Amino acid sequence: MRRAGLIVNPTAGMGGSVALKGTDGMYHEARRRGARPTAPARAVRTLRTLRSLAPDVLVLTCARPMGEDEVRTSGLAVEALLPVGDPTTAQDTRRAAAAMIERGVELLLFVGGDGTASDVHAAVEERLPVLGIPAGVKMHSAVFA
Repeated sequence: MRRAGLIVNPTAGMGGSVALKGTDGMYHEARRRGARPTAPARAVRTLRTLRSLAPDVLVLTCARPMGEDEVRTSGLAVEALLPVGDPTTAQDTRRAAAAMIERGVELLLFVGGDGTASDVHAAVEERLPVLGIPAGVKMHSAVFA
């Protein structure tokens, strides 16, 4: 069975909807202002497309909000590798990417913004193909071009 990795930054993009110019360090304020996660829906949409192309892929991801919920919703097979905090952190992203490399994923997908892209790159460098699904606010990273 082929293996893909998935990292979802569940807070990516939340700050923009409530005029915070991002969510980094502002998660609780964004929630207080009524922000709702948007990254999970983008992840599900991407995973459903993946399922239509490769229905037998196993997706390795993190527990609950960083991917497990979205993979289950998409109908793909899932293996949750790591528990994560609430809210999730950049360190969760780096640990997840490293664990996925160790488990032999052939492709790593991530849903997030510039900060998530930077964290994934720090862990992966050029060791495997990475596909970024944009979900942030400022979006200046070339990975999304």
